[in-house]
Amino acid sequence: MDMKYREILAGNKPFGKYPLHLLKRVGLPTTKYVGEIARRGQEETAFARAENGEYGENIAERSVKFHGREPILAAFTEFQAHVSKYEMHPIAEKKAPIPEDPHILARHIKALAYFAGADMAGICELPKSALYLKTETGEPIDRDFKYAIVLLNVKQKDTIRSSYGREWIDDPTSFAVYQRCACQAQVVTSYIRKLGWPAEASIFYKYLTVMPQLIIEAGLGEGSRMGIALNPFAGSAFKVSAVLTDLPLEPDKPIDFGLQEYCSNCKICAEQCATQAIPYGDKVIYNGYETWKMDYRKCITGALTNRYGNICQRCAKICPWNRPDNKPEDFRGWDGDIKFLYDSVNRQADRLRANGFREPEEYTDKWWFPLVYSEEGADLLDAPEFDYTDLDRRLAALE
Repeated sequence: MDMKYREILAGNKPFGKYPLHLLKRVGLPTTKYVGEIARRGQEETAFARAENGEYGENIAERSVKFHGREPILAAFTEFQAHVSKYEMHPIAEKKAPIPEDPHILARHIKALAYFAGADMAGICELPKSALYLKTETGEPIDRDFKYAIVLLNVKQKDTIRSSYGREWIDDPTSFAVYQRCACQAQVVTSYIRKLGWPAEASIFYKYLTVMPQLIIEAGLGEGSRMGIALNPFAGSAFKVSAVLTDLPLEPDKPIDFGLQEYCSNCKICAEQCATQAIPYGDKVIYNGYETWKMDYRKCITGALTNRYGNICQRCAKICPWNRPDNKPEDFRGWDGDIKFLYDSVNRQADRLRANGFREPEEYTDKWWFPLVYSEEGADLLDAPEFDYTDLDRRLAALE
């Protein structure tokens, strides 16, 4: 194969819309590993525990109806289920005649990821601890892939800003991105298999991996007080998928943009959490690593009993890293100075405080209709609208 016209694959010219190449790279993740991280089964996730009745019969019943209550979410989840069941063709018996240079192949696959529509992409060696032990139904997840390709897609910020964070549109903002993530991952997986290398997608409804750990390992984020990974450009307003493979790839290093210190001092997400599930204090050691440990029972119970929506994403919406000036064009000419990021985040924090932690768009730009299906599932009915007046009364009573 003539590489004369493919200098871009041998070099280091940045790919993508965001300047990931300017971030500080470190040898180890800023989430400190202090012991062995045990693999967990999917039945141990908060939603699985809710469905299994661990949080009470009422919560179990609500979790089962969760994806079919509201029509926009139902439309997305139905298609997501279809995408997740896509059956791959067998791996090609003969490997394609391409260079097996890890640097060249990593850049080739990243270029494909961006071509498929991903907003950001990173690669890491696949830690065994990031593989789920088994599925929710108890099926063992026995995989031995070497690498994970992580595809990140940003949520639609305009819709996020128009919701309080506990409304009917909040989960569809996630599923709109899950869909993009899944389609891209399935395409990349299929392509690698056509090249003659094993590959498998880890996507919503068919997760094989713990995603926050892969985000951190692949240099796309750091762990936050909210218990999720934050990206320096997109904040928490993103979702990811992964492609697991043995294709020889050059891994990226983790990043350090100072989030551990920032989250140690900023407690906005904890203060704004309706269920007080987010801790105010310091990190603790959990399963072999340091983290701010969420109370997931409080979180899921509060989300599934929310009168004004299907879920709660108040913490992710209100985090000041979800600032307005974080579109790709806002970083043109950026030289990697971390102060630029912090100035932007601090301006957002100041705006939030000045506006009572609400965005102006909440009062003008709610484009969705509050609708839910009847108990029988046949008819759409008016759903409770988020009540700002009631919220103001409750906040005043706390003062």
